[in-house]
Amino acid sequence: MDTLSATNVAIAPLGDPGPTLGMPPRSIDTTAFQPRRRATVIGLLSIVIAIWLATFLGVTGMGMVVVAFAICFLVGTVATIHSMLRWENAHNAYEKERAAAEKWNTRFVKLHSESTRTASVLSHMTDGILMLSPATEIVLINRAARYLLALPDDGVYLGRKFAELVRVPEIVEAVRRARSSDVDQNVSVEIVDGSIVRPVTVRVDRVQDTRPPHLLLVVRDETEAQRVDAIRREFVANVSHELKTPLAAIKGYAETVELAIEDDPDAAKHFVRQIDDQCQRLEDLIADMMRLARAQSGKGTMQVQSIDLQQVIDQAMASFLPVAAAKQIALTVDQQVEKVYVMADKDAALAITQNLISNALRHTEAGGHVVVSCRRESTGWIMAVRDDGVGIAPEFQERIFERFYRVDRTRKMHDGGTGIGLSIVKNLTRALSGTIQVISSPGEGATFEVWLPGAK
Repeated sequence: MDTLSATNVAIAPLGDPGPTLGMPPRSIDTTAFQPRRRATVIGLLSIVIAIWLATFLGVTGMGMVVVAFAICFLVGTVATIHSMLRWENAHNAYEKERAAAEKWNTRFVKLHSESTRTASVLSHMTDGILMLSPATEIVLINRAARYLLALPDDGVYLGRKFAELVRVPEIVEAVRRARSSDVDQNVSVEIVDGSIVRPVTVRVDRVQDTRPPHLLLVVRDETEAQRVDAIRREFVANVSHELKTPLAAIKGYAETVELAIEDDPDAAKHFVRQIDDQCQRLEDLIADMMRLARAQSGKGTMQVQSIDLQQVIDQAMASFLPVAAAKQIALTVDQQVEKVYVMADKDAALAITQNLISNALRHTEAGGHVVVSCRRESTGWIMAVRDDGVGIAPEFQERIFERFYRVDRTRKMHDGGTGIGLSIVKNLTRALSGTIQVISSPGEGATFEVWLPGAK
């Protein structure tokens, strides 16, 4: 078995890997490259032949020397030609072997690179991937699969039976059905990992490209999907409730007006005003929902440019000073000596400021104070809205930015808010590449701080 531990993907070979890649060329006869020893042997052999031939022919003296030289020259020439032919053959064989070795090395490097890339992709996937042999032995498993199936990260899994490691009856049965039929299987289960219960879906497919067919398991974590689905259901329920309340009031007031319009005109006028208030509440709710949808769509619908944040604050203050005066709340602004320029959409910045001031006024009792200020921080500016109202407990400080979430469920529904103002603030701030935080303690008021990037 082969294990790519560097990428946290364990892979076992699926069959015969074929010829060994990167194999050096076979050994070549090197006797063709030993000319000195060969020349010595040929020379001695030529002398022996020349002496024997001269003796046989009865040649003596210089004749024997001439015959010896002639025979040596002839034998040497033949030996040289033979050696050259052998060297050429050996050289050609060597070149062929070297070319073959280079070809196999190239294939090896290519296959190794592809294998490394594949293992790297598998190791970084959030979905768990397992491949089982026809005998349901594990031949591939990545880190996500070990995590989602609650398997130890340092265990040995290759070659082991799947049912020995994963003791979840629904998944084991899905593997069995996929193995015995051509129908892919899907199953949803909950995996217990210590104190965590993790919902997952497992899909089992037959891999027809391998012979015999292997099984591929894809394990997906459904925790986030279920959370989003729960939020969506809660949102629909909240919207339905928020719309149903004013509509029911309008219907009731309309019926009362119809009965009282002749007998009690003054009461009819009162109920007509109530109908108008409820219609205004519906309009505000729909407008806020449209703003929230715009905020969640990101920068695509905004015109981000350099704006004077102090002017935006002054515009918002003009809208809420009468409201603050009516509630006997001191609404003030700490003016900056230097200009406050940020990169933002003007309408989005105004919506953020208005919602924060409105939220502070709703949760501050008569005689309280609401202060809006700006300060430079890092490469941007922080706009802070501080009040001395009821405050927010730490366990609620994240949830207050959810749509329609109210910390105090006993508060009147017609307190002037739609329940999605802070959600609009959070989404608009994110769309402008900013951040928001709340600093608060019960009974000590709250401070909302929005950081926006400064204009260059």
